[in-house]
Amino acid sequence: MINKRQKMIGIIIMLFMLMGMPCSAYGISGETIPVYAVRPNTSKASSSAIKLTWSSANDGSVAYYYVMRRGTKNSRGSGKWKTIAQVKSDRRDGGASNSYIDRLKSAKAQQYEYKICLLSVKDKIDTRESRYAKQTNTCAALGTNIKICIDPGHYGSLNNNYDFSGEDRRYPYSEAKFTIKIGKALKKELKTAYGIDSYMTRTGSSISLVYNKKKYTNEKLDKMNIAVRGYMAAKKNCDFFISLHTNETSRTVDPWNQPKSINKVLVFVNRLAHASSRGMKIANAIGVNLTVYNQKAGVQTAGFVKKSRNSAVNFNDQKNDSLNGSGTVMYRKNSAGTDYYGVLRGASAKMVQGVLVEHAFHATQIVREQAGASSALYENWAACDAYGIAYGFGFVNKQRKLS
Repeated sequence: MINKRQKMIGIIIMLFMLMGMPCSAYGISGETIPVYAVRPNTSKASSSAIKLTWSSANDGSVAYYYVMRRGTKNSRGSGKWKTIAQVKSDRRDGGASNSYIDRLKSAKAQQYEYKICLLSVKDKIDTRESRYAKQTNTCAALGTNIKICIDPGHYGSLNNNYDFSGEDRRYPYSEAKFTIKIGKALKKELKTAYGIDSYMTRTGSSISLVYNKKKYTNEKLDKMNIAVRGYMAAKKNCDFFISLHTNETSRTVDPWNQPKSINKVLVFVNRLAHASSRGMKIANAIGVNLTVYNQKAGVQTAGFVKKSRNSAVNFNDQKNDSLNGSGTVMYRKNSAGTDYYGVLRGASAKMVQGVLVEHAFHATQIVREQAGASSALYENWAACDAYGIAYGFGFVNKQRKLS
């Protein structure tokens, strides 16, 4: 029979585990019981399934794990928790990660909040009890059946002002180096804020992709075979493609010293997104939120004009280079009547909707100055991109509060 002292110590041990703190000092009869919080990782398993994995580091102290799920409202957990699965522990610390696949009733975009509760071996403490709710809720994680292909534009240190002189050289900048920062921040924001899985076409200076058993690297993915970057969206089972860029001017005079008034947000859609209510919803939401942030940050004064399905603005250099012109959603075609940008053409060819986002003009000093001053610019741009994606998939339904 368990006495009251043992029961109390068992509860204390469990509370330490839930709070993510080691509790070896609270072992019974000199035992060392290293236990920590249980936090699930979520990822898209298929269009109708979400995969959860969690650590096996403390399986020896656990009899069963309980996979808990509840709905969300504006990407926050809402409603009652339900036990959707019971997973038996193998009672061996540090083995293969525990996992469970939540099979959904349909392939429509879905978002849930998950947490892992457990039944301890000693004292049979069940952390689904209300007394443990505060601790277990802090370890909950969002999960969705959506995955995004993130393409940080270019590679290496391309599109830079390093060899210019005078005011054009002021505030050194490389588009390729900055887009990788946006991309990494976007990947993090999608997962932590919305539970959205993602794949990046590159995670460092170089880019190397394999498609149809052929390997493409660096310049072969920037000057040639650019569509391969878009193809990867389908290969990696992604639901949407986004290519990240900063803009330039066609002007040859002071190409890196343009007036602030040229700044505006341009979101280019591929033919599939252009014909889709969801695709245009994402494009508009990204554009509006980037514009609000850029205005607040002092980057631009221009506004943003939203566009509906099949009504995006045709591109030309005059519109791109205009001063005091509003940003908008654009659809740019090549001479063959298909998507002009190779990355968007590649995504379209594989039936994946996509956008290419020109966040602002690196041709202006204000953008380069803020880009080099701190992480604020790329982190907020990433947050705006992530919000637009989440909004388009129905995971949020109200305006994001900008920091």
